[in-house]
Amino acid sequence: MAHPPAPWAIEPLRHWTHRLLAAMIQLLTSVFVQPVMEDPKAQQTPLKKNRRSRADSIREALPPGPLSSIAKRAARQALSFVHILTWIPNYSKDDIVCDIIAGITIGLTMLPQSLAYALLAGLSPQYGLYSSFVGTLIYIVFGTVKEVSIGPTSLMALLTYEYTRDHPVEFVILLTFLTGCMELLFGILHLGVLVDFISAPVLSGFTAATSVVIGEAQMKGLLGIKYKSVGFIDNVWKLFSHMKETKPGDAILGVSSMIFLLSFRKLKDIPVGKLFSDGKLPNESNPKARVVEKILWFLTIGRNALIVLIGGILSFVFERNWGVAPFALSGQIDPGFPSFQPPPFQATYANTTYNFGEMASELGTGILIVPVVSVLVNIAIAKAYANGGTLHATQEMLTLGLCNIAGSFVSSMPTCGAFTRSAVSSASGVRTLLAGLYTGTLIMLALGFLTPYFYYIPRATLSAVLICAVMFMADFGIYKKLWQTSKQDFLAAILTFVVCLLLGIEIGLLLGVALNCGHLLYLWARPRINVEHKKMPGGRDYLMVTLDTGLYFPAIEFIRMELGRIGVSEGDGVQPLVLNCEHFKGLDYSAAMGFVSVMKEYKKRAQPIVLMNLKDDALSLLQKLCVYDAIHCTSEGELAAILYGEITDSEDTVLLNGVITAPSDGMDTPSPERHLSLDVGDGGSDPKALQ
Repeated sequence: MAHPPAPWAIEPLRHWTHRLLAAMIQLLTSVFVQPVMEDPKAQQTPLKKNRRSRADSIREALPPGPLSSIAKRAARQALSFVHILTWIPNYSKDDIVCDIIAGITIGLTMLPQSLAYALLAGLSPQYGLYSSFVGTLIYIVFGTVKEVSIGPTSLMALLTYEYTRDHPVEFVILLTFLTGCMELLFGILHLGVLVDFISAPVLSGFTAATSVVIGEAQMKGLLGIKYKSVGFIDNVWKLFSHMKETKPGDAILGVSSMIFLLSFRKLKDIPVGKLFSDGKLPNESNPKARVVEKILWFLTIGRNALIVLIGGILSFVFERNWGVAPFALSGQIDPGFPSFQPPPFQATYANTTYNFGEMASELGTGILIVPVVSVLVNIAIAKAYANGGTLHATQEMLTLGLCNIAGSFVSSMPTCGAFTRSAVSSASGVRTLLAGLYTGTLIMLALGFLTPYFYYIPRATLSAVLICAVMFMADFGIYKKLWQTSKQDFLAAILTFVVCLLLGIEIGLLLGVALNCGHLLYLWARPRINVEHKKMPGGRDYLMVTLDTGLYFPAIEFIRMELGRIGVSEGDGVQPLVLNCEHFKGLDYSAAMGFVSVMKEYKKRAQPIVLMNLKDDALSLLQKLCVYDAIHCTSEGELAAILYGEITDSEDTVLLNGVITAPSDGMDTPSPERHLSLDVGDGGSDPKALQ
């Protein structure tokens, strides 16, 4: 068989690689750093002023005319969207060094993971590399979180496999394009609020379930078993059914790789300072200790790339000396860059030609689930690394949409940010988003020169990398906290977890969202009612009723019945009832009509009912619909004047002829902003006393 060239065959390329990187660094320095360093005023100019000056220059360049104002607003909006303009003027030489280290470190993490994620999605390994550089480069210009590295993730790979199983790669690429379009639409319509309906317990259950599904799905690669399955339960059944087919070579290499990865994960926790302490220098000041700590840290961060390299060397040795390796290899990977072309809107599969509508129908709910989950993950990362700063949710959605749309032109699978890579980026000391340039450059170099050698990477090693990556993705300890704090949240997390495993991760997520929405609707439909027996300063009794949430139509019938019951059972049908409306955000038509019926009921039995602290727009709507005027007040002093004509020492308002007035120079001036009027015929008040 024809083998890829030996690793030493790329020795002549090293010189050109070094020259390329040096040229890129020099170019960046000359374009972005030197002008700023040479101009001291530029260093002292605030970022906001820099952005404004660019907008001013564009405005001045636009010719006067009726459309100039629209063009100016469009220019300002475009500049605000290009987020790189807010930080690139202050880019320094120190930033370059830190970003190069962080970018290369992330690239070494992404390389083996992208290959494993492609296999998880049911694709050839090269598609993982195709998905790793375009989004990373676009995020540099429009992204807002320096720790985020756009690329393939285990969650996106699993969802891709769920919706494109047994379909050709054209369906994957179209899913990427449609995912980007949906994310772009979310950003344009400012629909970031949608992800707020996915609570932390539901997200925890979803993440834990996907971790279990991914880990279990990779067991067959770890053991060298081959079979097809649909769903978690079927996968478990077939795994045990084919356990006797386990290949010793794959199993030994896979288990050894996992032990290696888990062991190297703890290298950074070794107390190096104590080993090198000489009693003269503090541990953190010992030069030898610092060097060893940095080496151990680098080995910890680069453990995935290191185990893939070791596995590849073993495979190469076996292939060259014995003709075949004792474990399954990744196989031949198409070398070079993918062709740049629009995503496919037509595909032929199993002697059937699918048009765009039929392909979209085959993808089903994945067109919505995949973008929602990717946006959720990106915003969660942004929240984690915002450090108290502003969260640009809309900007993140727009940027993620552009990344996936552009990725579909290079045969990418759906992408988003990854928590593991974000943690690596943060630990590597990333300074700016320009670290993605070096990550993308490393991926492109691998595509250009190293793809023939990916043939030697063992599949068991990639499975071990993926299993270890998702092993710590889910925090199962949160379930104990949820059980101790909120049974509702615990139930939502458990049900989401179980349904994801039994019926599918997309159904589990939708059920979790439905549980959240159902719980919120129940709180709106059945608010808690607090009843207090209170006294006026003069000793007269009244009932204060407070609702713990706002009021809209789902709750009005319940509230109407409860107010009627409270007025009779606790107010004896005569005590005034004051409804505290401070939690009301507003009233809709149904709620207002419900209040009309309540006031009619109280009117019939001559029992006063007063609304307190109702907002003006809600009060205006209520008064337009009321046959009987609505009685309203904003303080206990006004309440005393309304009910009994009493004026307290602490209040400066009196009630005259049903209108609240504020005394000024001995004259009573109506105050219409109170929106208050009284029906003189109302048996709940004495007109003579009010005068």
